[in-house]
Amino acid sequence: MRVPTGIPGFDELIEGGFIEDDVILLTGGPGAGKSTFGIQYLYEGITRYNEAGVYVTFDESPARIMRNMWRHSWDLERLVKENKLRIIRADPLKYSRYIKRSMTDEKVDAEEMTLEGVLNQIYQNVQQIGAKRLFIDSITTLKISQDPVNIRFMLLEFIKNIENLYCTTLISSEDKYVQDTFNVEEYLAEGVISLNMSRIGNERIRFIEILKMRGVKHDESIHQYRITDAGLVVDPHGSLLSEKADIFCSAPQKKENINEFR
Repeated sequence: MRVPTGIPGFDELIEGGFIEDDVILLTGGPGAGKSTFGIQYLYEGITRYNEAGVYVTFDESPARIMRNMWRHSWDLERLVKENKLRIIRADPLKYSRYIKRSMTDEKVDAEEMTLEGVLNQIYQNVQQIGAKRLFIDSITTLKISQDPVNIRFMLLEFIKNIENLYCTTLISSEDKYVQDTFNVEEYLAEGVISLNMSRIGNERIRFIEILKMRGVKHDESIHQYRITDAGLVVDPHGSLLSEKADIFCSAPQKKENINEFR
């Protein structure tokens, strides 16, 4: 079964939507629109497809998130009151190493929250509202340990447990800045979507690329997208790069070599 994102232009690139219950990684630098993409995925799921959603934030407060999303006319507060959306605030400074145990309905004390507690809290909220969509923003915050082996173990356990929630899940992550760094989440996720920005002359260009999507014949071109008052809009038709333009080169590029966004 396909799970459409509802993001204009994007579903055409993945044969109509994600495969149900898959975990998809959303990568990109600051300002690329990862949070907007994920919240739009939840909002469209609730308002268009009648699928409840849970949003887990490690960085922003729920009040700030709801305030910021008014820019797109998304009334998240109403959806929370209608019990169609849950927003969970998780504090990354409270984590201890997660040891896998059976999930329970035991109430989680926010002051003693561990990674296991976060998973339990997510599980409880998913069950309480019958959520089918989940957005976790962002997994980068979990990489606070100085021990890379511990980080990989923690991410492995976290993602494997998320897979058992029977939600179609988006997890955001900051782009890696160190070359040849092994990011275990890229291998564990069923799909990886990259959101990036580049400056062409005096104009900032945002572009999206689907790096992998298991089980889906996905578009392999790089496409431009915009963040508008209505949310993200992807151009699914023209490739961003022409034969004479490559925005990954360090040399300045001419604006006329970039396909016009329609």
